[in-house]
Amino acid sequence: MAQPRSVCQSLSANRQQRGALYAVSLNTPFVSHMVISSPLAHRFIDAYMAFLGSLLPSAVKNQKEPAEWLVQARRRFLKDPSALAAYRAQHADADAQMLDAIAALKVGRWIYLKDTRAYSVWMDETCEQAYGVLGLTQRIRDISVGESGVMMTAGLIPLGGRWVTDGLIENVLWLGPNIRRDFTERYRELRQAGRFSTGPV
Repeated sequence: MAQPRSVCQSLSANRQQRGALYAVSLNTPFVSHMVISSPLAHRFIDAYMAFLGSLLPSAVKNQKEPAEWLVQARRRFLKDPSALAAYRAQHADADAQMLDAIAALKVGRWIYLKDTRAYSVWMDETCEQAYGVLGLTQRIRDISVGESGVMMTAGLIPLGGRWVTDGLIENVLWLGPNIRRDFTERYRELRQAGRFSTGPV
């Protein structure tokens, strides 16, 4: 059986396999489980869209679907994190708590292993840390590909004491049954080692 961390390394090196882009819907009814509270979710969405929208000219946004320009703006932010400080300086009335969450954004390749009744299980691409992750207004499986067992690019934020996805998912790679078994075993090891969390310490 392949070693889980070796599998992680080989998958993370494969950046050419690209899937469709998925994004949270802002008009979806509130789901009462596996998501954060609706008011908090919409506070974050409003602040996130306003900030990311400030990074692109209107001409660019008008030519793209929201999911596309949001991801493009997120990439721009990752290249220039100082853009958030500049935005704060120019928007004194912006939601400071939500901007703090954006400042802590972690974007990377994640293994979306499975769902429990309370959260979705993610591991980082090095298989060194596992997370119990919530959605914003929808379950994570509903904004990705309708199922778990994938590797994907997404954002992770601390929000309301929990780990929450930023709702923008791209570059989805399906995992075969053997690899999923390896990852499941690695997840058990991480749980036993105390390297699983549902929120920031």
